[in-house]
Amino acid sequence: MRGLVRRLRNADRQIESLALLDVYGRVARTLLDMAEDDKGVKIIRHKVSRQDMAKVVGASREMVSRVMKDLEERGFVETREDGSMWIKEHLGTLS
Repeated sequence: MRGLVRRLRNADRQIESLALLDVYGRVARTLLDMAEDDKGVKIIRHKVSRQDMAKVVGASREMVSRVMKDLEERGFVETREDGSMWIKEHLGTLS
């Protein structure tokens, strides 16, 4: 029963994101949801392809690439050589 409730809440949150947020907000929320907290730093340890991100947020790969490039240039996200991403605290203001 708890698993079902958790899945329903996740589905409800995704529907809300698709209906109310723009692509920037959906990408930001997805990055925050994927990140884990490591001593106060939010990190996505595994490499996430732009295509996979596009499927999750309901946008084209090209648009997700533009948004990610902009987030990196503005200092919200830092992509490391190993493919991991460091998420800055103020990214939450976009979602």
